[in-house]
Amino acid sequence: MLTASLSVGFSLRSSYPRVSMRIKSGSPVCDVLGFRRMNSARESSPRNSDAGTILDDVEETISSVLSNGIDENTNVLDLPASDREAVGVAIVLKRRLDAMKRSGDCRRCWLQQKHCVCDECPSLEAAALPKVNRLFLLTHHKEIGLVVDTAKLILSSFPSKARLVVGGIGREYQHSMGEMLDAFEGDRALVLFPSDSAVTFREIERHFDGSVKGDTDDSNDASWDVVVVDGTWQQARKLYNRYIPEGGGPQRVELSEEAVRILGAEDASGHQLRRHPVKWREVSTLEATRLLLRDMMNDSYSSFSRASSIKPWEELAKYQSIGDAAAQEQLGPPRISDKKQN
Repeated sequence: MLTASLSVGFSLRSSYPRVSMRIKSGSPVCDVLGFRRMNSARESSPRNSDAGTILDDVEETISSVLSNGIDENTNVLDLPASDREAVGVAIVLKRRLDAMKRSGDCRRCWLQQKHCVCDECPSLEAAALPKVNRLFLLTHHKEIGLVVDTAKLILSSFPSKARLVVGGIGREYQHSMGEMLDAFEGDRALVLFPSDSAVTFREIERHFDGSVKGDTDDSNDASWDVVVVDGTWQQARKLYNRYIPEGGGPQRVELSEEAVRILGAEDASGHQLRRHPVKWREVSTLEATRLLLRDMMNDSYSSFSRASSIKPWEELAKYQSIGDAAAQEQLGPPRISDKKQN
């Protein structure tokens, strides 16, 4: 059986600009979810914010960086150039996590306790991801703790497979960064990000297996390490350029035509709450990821997952609707920035 490593981002072709979505208070999405009733339930039964979450790993990374006399009051310009970025990022993260603690925000969904969605969005660990070994979220540090971030729902849905990798902090401080970079050295690595060389997962699988789907080649069952770039469009592009080797390294993968049609549907619900003048740039990290999982596993899922009828990519779509509704209730109506966004 072949070993495999997969780094993921999504290729956005000409079909994407047709995609649009509006979620607002009183909308059909909110009404179907019974969002006000859910909000009342959250208020009456707050969750334990001290439960183990991915933020525990972030705090461990912060502690590793801010050691040997370095703390959040350190002037980074007094440090060696090689240490400045990691310390700067760690200081920003510490201040944000400290603010979350003071506010009593949920450490799993990053929302205020009265808007917590964890009861509606439980772990999906019982639902198999047969072709995924590890799922890395290469994330800009400004996304950590952000109410509107969608990657947190991926991390909390697959706690044993998902890894948060914070951009700007090296492997000497962050175990997940080392895991991700080592995964790029594997036999099969992919990145889901706009590229003229991107092809669908099915095409990649056929190329590496040397056979069409349905054959019994053992390599067809190999699992993949998956890396998803998370941030605003500008942040994600910088992370991609920094960590994904140009002209080599992981192969680029795009969503299938069927997945693109789903994104372009009139009732598409996979957009982030942050608005952007270019509509396809509103497609969320969660939506791109769940549709890739669908491309990877939909055809053969029933044979892999006899113990569960849950299709994780379908559950993730529900989770985003729930999370967006709660985030909007907390933040108010979405706004589009007047600033030019690239």
